Amino acid sequence: LTDEVMLNIRQSVLYADPGDDDSAWNGSTRVGALYNFDLGVWRPFVGLNVGYLYGDTTDEGFIAGPEVGVRYFVNPKTFVFGQAEYQFLFDSFSDIDNAFDDGSFAYSVGVGFNF
Repeated sequence: LTDEVMLNIRQSVLYADPGDDDSAWNGSTRVGALYNFDLGVWRPFVGLNVGYLYGDTTDEGFIAGPEVGVRYFVNPKTFVFGQAEYQFLFDSFSDIDNAFDDGSFAYSVGVGFNF
């Protein structure tokens, strides 16, 4: 949206096939907003995201949480990143207060692209 504010869509998919006909998949689809601090090629950020968690071996439900991280831009359109999220699950928006205390941390590293 601006140099500081960014919207994102994240799709995660996990597939496991241990070889004994018990294959399973899980996934999540989330949308979020980030605020970037412009330090040249380094861009620390804070943000929030919300989405839905689904699959064969997970309790389906909404997922949300705050996140922090940093991007390093190798060129104007490509970056590597590291981030930490606090994720909590809830069945309805009225459950958010109770669900926040039962969350967990998730850590990610990867490569991203700006369009």
